[in-house]
Amino acid sequence: MNRQLSRAERRRRAREGEPPVGTGKAADKPSPPSREAPPRAVRPRRGRPGWLWWLAGAAVLAAVVGAIWWFSFRTAAQGEPTIQGDRVAYEGNTHVPMGSPIEYRAHPPASGNHYPQPAAAGVYPEGLLPGFWVHSLEHGYVVLAYRPPASPELLRQFDEMLVSFPRSKKWHLVKLVVIPYKDMDHPYAALAWTWRLWLDQFDREKVLEFYRGHVDRGPEDIP
Repeated sequence: MNRQLSRAERRRRAREGEPPVGTGKAADKPSPPSREAPPRAVRPRRGRPGWLWWLAGAAVLAAVVGAIWWFSFRTAAQGEPTIQGDRVAYEGNTHVPMGSPIEYRAHPPASGNHYPQPAAAGVYPEGLLPGFWVHSLEHGYVVLAYRPPASPELLRQFDEMLVSFPRSKKWHLVKLVVIPYKDMDHPYAALAWTWRLWLDQFDREKVLEFYRGHVDRGPEDIP
């Protein structure tokens, strides 16, 4: 049963949110004001100035040039080969009976038929048939041929090379053969498989660079 409320009671109920008599519902509270930020104005995008593109291109070019220079510097510092010599025509690689005569077109040869037994590393002042050391070339050796005779001092330098030249990284030995060879146009020739470097005088450093460039690079990976 509804009862009449005094004006003061109605004001109290309104302040405290109590429902009016007979409704059973709380009085609706006013919604709080929206705090959503107003939309920001969008500025039109501007293209980058042309000089920025030129600056970026110059930076990329400088980086490429610097990388090339650094690689070249490291290569030289690490003693990488710089002397490769000249290509010599391939003459085959067939094994022939030990001691049988072998004809070569190139003198000294840098490839061709050879004996089954390769020459071991060393200096051979008394000479050695090409069939032995051509087989060594096939195994990644370097051969230094000189036109005889050789002085005792020169032979001493050859012996020193067998000790001081870098060892094969894989087989851990100096893969160098030094032999006399009469039938050639220059006093010295450094040889690798299908490669040759002529020398008009003995130059240990050039032979060393040739050696570094060709050792262990024969067609057969054998010590």
